[in-house]
Amino acid sequence: MEQNRIERAPTLGARLQKCADFVREGKKLADIGTDHGYVPVCLLQSGKIPFAVAVDVHKGPLESAMNNASRCGVADKMHFVCGDGLHGVLPDEAEDIVIAGMGGELILRIISEAPWLCAMDKHLVLQPMTTAMQLREGLAALGFTIDCEEAVVDSDKIYSVMSVYYTDQKRDNLKLIDLYMGQIKPGSPFSARYAKSVRHNIENKIKGMRHGGADSSALEILLQMLLDLYGEEENA
Repeated sequence: MEQNRIERAPTLGARLQKCADFVREGKKLADIGTDHGYVPVCLLQSGKIPFAVAVDVHKGPLESAMNNASRCGVADKMHFVCGDGLHGVLPDEAEDIVIAGMGGELILRIISEAPWLCAMDKHLVLQPMTTAMQLREGLAALGFTIDCEEAVVDSDKIYSVMSVYYTDQKRDNLKLIDLYMGQIKPGSPFSARYAKSVRHNIENKIKGMRHGGADSSALEILLQMLLDLYGEEENA
């Protein structure tokens, strides 16, 4: 009887590939909202990580992740949890935690409900689909620091991916540019395109503030600062 052939792990899109790139080599991974399990399956098959917990709140996607892991020959290196956030993950099961493909406020709620993440040996890889500004603000208030952040384009949409560590240095009143751009540096890949998206959001806020008679001068200064620092959208 012919043995089942191990399949090659699927190629990740740019958004998930950037998340995978940020995961530290040799660290146990928890992938929250794993969907089809592509990130842990790819990282396990490549040998970058030794073990992964795949978590999803829905049974269907989790079963898909289990099937993909089995086909790619890495199921024996994975633990599958059907649950909300990190509630089903033990602290010693995960050193790097990927939370991608959901809103920034939901990501923040998941982090705040797992106090064991407040340890300097843990590493978070976060990819908010929306409300990145609220996520940055909330992380700072909880004592986390974004040590690296990059913009990435996937299916012609712009996203940010954050590498985050706990420092126990709680901060509030972040500068506006840090709230809106995080650690995305001028001149880095797709930074101008990300800044253009941010400027568009700021322009809409300014219109609303002017309509309501509110002072929008701080956002107007930020708008010009973004244009001066990041320029127009890059072609790359």
